[in-house]
Amino acid sequence: MNSPKEILLLYATNSGSTFVSGQIIKDVLSPDLAVNMQNTLEFNPVDIKNYDTIILGSPSWESRGEEGMPTETMLKLFDVWSKEDFSNKNFVIYGCGDDAYINFCGAVDQMEKFVNLVKGKLIFSSLRLNAFFFELDKNVELTKKWAIGLKEKLKTLV
Repeated sequence: MNSPKEILLLYATNSGSTFVSGQIIKDVLSPDLAVNMQNTLEFNPVDIKNYDTIILGSPSWESRGEEGMPTETMLKLFDVWSKEDFSNKNFVIYGCGDDAYINFCGAVDQMEKFVNLVKGKLIFSSLRLNAFFFELDKNVELTKKWAIGLKEKLKTLV
């Protein structure tokens, strides 16, 4: 398995929940690991080659006429990468959603499917956060706990 070296935390956001949760993840990982946090709006798809470990985060949204999808900005990157072979890359996924919708955190499922399509390695269980800002304290703690477990996993790859 590849070492994490510098980690890309690539997020898409609408209400800010995946940004805030991404920042928490970065803060937990950063004392020990180099994390480059980038918004999908500003990310150059060719730069993915610079990373061995990629953390993907997106809210679940209606994109391309379907509910429970990653944002359009994340999907555009997936379109570019869909023919690539990422068997040499480690992936981790997190997402925010609302369990009032049929496809709760459906974006997480879609991102996992994408990683399988490009033969990436999912190296840690995905994080699904419900109603992030409405249950802020609970979600911050869940994110921190998950990120601590992720950090331990990533340290075994170094």
